[in-house]
Amino acid sequence: MKSDDCKVTDHECHLNRIEKWHSNFESYIALLIETLEKLNASSIEATKECSEHYKETVELTKAKTRFTFEISHELKAPLSSIYNIINVILNGYLDGDIDKQKELLNRAKKRIKSITGLLDDLLMFSRLEERANELEKKEFNIGEFFSTLIEDMNEYAKYCDIEISWNLCDNCPSIYGNAELIRRVFANLIQNSIKYSNPGDLVEVTGQEEKDLFLLIVKDHGTGIKEEELPKIFNMFFRGENDRYNLRKDGIGLGLSLVKRIVDAHGGCIKVKSKLHEGTTIEVRFPET
Repeated sequence: MKSDDCKVTDHECHLNRIEKWHSNFESYIALLIETLEKLNASSIEATKECSEHYKETVELTKAKTRFTFEISHELKAPLSSIYNIINVILNGYLDGDIDKQKELLNRAKKRIKSITGLLDDLLMFSRLEERANELEKKEFNIGEFFSTLIEDMNEYAKYCDIEISWNLCDNCPSIYGNAELIRRVFANLIQNSIKYSNPGDLVEVTGQEEKDLFLLIVKDHGTGIKEEELPKIFNMFFRGENDRYNLRKDGIGLGLSLVKRIVDAHGGCIKVKSKLHEGTTIEVRFPET
């Protein structure tokens, strides 16, 4: 019905037109409300994403700051020690005392070794971050390095007054990977268990086949890890509260980060169970060939 068809006095015609406008208006309002609700939901989601990105940026900034601080601290102490040792020898304070000179030089050698180890860890971390798929891998029997690993770990445990029990399968399987890096994973996990155990404690190491996997379990009864810290232990530079305030615990929080990246690069998996003051159990699995 066109407006020209209605006379001014034709109330029914005007009412029909008003009802039609009202119906259209309600439709437009409903569409507008729906659009606003979608925009609001999108805005909330965008705000949430921005907040998460902001948190990630803050965390990355904090990580970089921690990196600078930790690396500076780890390098400054041994370098200062080496500098002082060289000065003592060059200035002639120990002329004629060959034994003392050798003692100081051996101390400097250990400091240099610690710096080299730190730099090796950083280079390895960078390598695993950027070129994990380029690692040199081959098939090898995982039992090949256990004899030297047992010897090294027993020596370290003895130094720390810790006992290790070894329960390894008689016929270890073959896996495809980088033997040096996988040995490093096992050594790091066992060393950590020793380091965070109390004098006289027992560390249990079990190696066994599990379907098509090789499973290594390292269990200690030491300080343990807080529940809220467990999700963070593989983060770069993370050190637990007990670790940060215990001067006997060296390192800057790279060990477990490297372990996780090595395991991931080999298609394996690692799980950690821990209770504060009760101990920690770590399970790491590598696929067999």
